[in-house]
Amino acid sequence: MSEPLKTVVTVIAVDEGSRLDCCDEDTAHVWVRVTVWSPRRAYLTGASPFVAASGEEAAALVGLRFFADLDLDDPPSNTDTDGERLEWPGLALCPPIPAEWLAGGEGGAR
Repeated sequence: MSEPLKTVVTVIAVDEGSRLDCCDEDTAHVWVRVTVWSPRRAYLTGASPFVAASGEEAAALVGLRFFADLDLDDPPSNTDTDGERLEWPGLALCPPIPAEWLAGGEGGAR
């Protein structure tokens, strides 16, 4: 196992009212993308840690970015088809991107 690195996790969708399995108490789940694990794969996981880290309701999580301390050399396997029971150590909301970075002002890269 390699040293965990602070990595961006993006919430791309919310799935409310379903359970991953019979023992799952969380009825809100999120689909997240961890680009360093796979730029195309989304992972289904419980919304509770993301709700706690952001202070937002599950429905408002779409589009938010978080930091988590993840082992980049050990992504989840592709064999789990019923959802992912992933853990998100060090989960915290990413700070907003400054408006001037998004504006593409003078002297910026084009």
